[in-house]
Amino acid sequence: MNGSVETPGLKSFIISVGSLISARSFVAISQILVLPILARQLTVEDFGLMGLAMTLVIFANTLSDGGMGRSLIRREDADEVEWSSVNWLMIGAGVACMVFVAGLSPLAAHYFDSDRLVPLLLVMSVIPMFYALTAAPNAEIERRENYSGIAKVQVIATVAGIVFAVAGALAGIGVWALVGQQVMLAAVRMVGIFMLSHFRPSFAFSTQGLRPHLIYARDTLASAFLTVIRQQLPIMMISRVLGQIPLGYFAMAQRFNRLPQFGLAGPMSSVIYVRMSKAQKSPEKLRDIYYAGMRLLSVLLIPSMTMVAVAGRPVFSVLLSPEWTPVAMLFALTIGGLVLEAIAIFFMQALFRAVSRTDLLLRTSIEGVILRIVMVLIALQFSLEAVALSFTLWSLIMVPRHWQLGARLVPITLKGCLAQLIPSSLVAAAVAVTYLWIEHLTDLPNVAYFLIAAALGVLGIALTVLIDRQKSKSALAVFRNTPQVLTPASPAVGP
Repeated sequence: MNGSVETPGLKSFIISVGSLISARSFVAISQILVLPILARQLTVEDFGLMGLAMTLVIFANTLSDGGMGRSLIRREDADEVEWSSVNWLMIGAGVACMVFVAGLSPLAAHYFDSDRLVPLLLVMSVIPMFYALTAAPNAEIERRENYSGIAKVQVIATVAGIVFAVAGALAGIGVWALVGQQVMLAAVRMVGIFMLSHFRPSFAFSTQGLRPHLIYARDTLASAFLTVIRQQLPIMMISRVLGQIPLGYFAMAQRFNRLPQFGLAGPMSSVIYVRMSKAQKSPEKLRDIYYAGMRLLSVLLIPSMTMVAVAGRPVFSVLLSPEWTPVAMLFALTIGGLVLEAIAIFFMQALFRAVSRTDLLLRTSIEGVILRIVMVLIALQFSLEAVALSFTLWSLIMVPRHWQLGARLVPITLKGCLAQLIPSSLVAAAVAVTYLWIEHLTDLPNVAYFLIAAALGVLGIALTVLIDRQKSKSALAVFRNTPQVLTPASPAVGP
């Protein structure tokens, strides 16, 4: 049924983002809580090997969707045949990716000189297929903005994966505990999405209905593929140049420093993308949504992550074990850039997609992957810490570049973008100095410094909200009123 309806406002936005952030936060916290068990039962080499295996699986996951799920969300006139056609195409891509990962496993094992990779990749080759099967059903759920349902599925899948990982680690199955965790996570998520979605594909297929999605996916797929290369290629390069043990430390650092993007930026960008799509004809509204997203995320991320970086040694010593203390420096060197990327680039990429400027998305992806490869190649000549630092330097170059291109589409300015970051950055600097002063004057156990850092991180968030209260309220108010949009034709649904 077609008709003009009002997009859900502030309350719906808060509930949607809150549901996803709560779920992602649960996932992040639960993973942190089980890491002490896994880190003590598994070896550094196990984590490095799993990091290598996941590199190929993540590549395949990117190809299996191709961005067409995102394309379905933004189409106002998509019908049953179109949805079904996209669904079958993505399933075909998932099968191809499964075969690709399985077939590539011997070559990967030979290249990285590790025969253990072959059975791991053979088992994990089913993961891209699971995600391809759920791409269209998940798009239908997001289109209804049923983020609370998605959040519940994610929590259940995470619990299942964690239970398997911990049980497997304690049973002494080694790296297979991590492999089983990923397979269980994908399988349970697939079942949950099927149960939650109203979408039921018909046995229809039309190449005409695919055309707009293929055009949309052309750039988004290339961009996503390049992003995965940018993120995963350093892992492969570290393994080849520095070896498995440095890779194990780097992989563990990645498990922590990706949490802000996974736990906060990811869910917020999903919701903001839907809102931007519905406001795509209003540059001023798009600018306001972008600024608001930046401000809200900076309040949550900058003070908290600053404290983890400053107190890294006691934090990682308590969470993991003294064996993993090198992770602290790697985290500190990378987290600044990854937080800046999460705050500024994630939402700008959502804006590029919302206004169908995937050419800009592709351009920045190409520039980003070239810059990352060059910087990592240079850094590898020095040390693992230099590689970590290159991540932050990369963001300091690429964030202004995204702002420059974004200014062609919406009326953002450099001053306006920086204004969203300054309050939380000043508060973060203050609480960091406070912690360093306390650490200088005292000689306490690591647990005590861990608790002090946690308290100061929470205090930093609270102070930022208090000092910048009016601007934070204004940022939330951006999502109160949204433009009238046309309700799209409903896809095939069940009874």
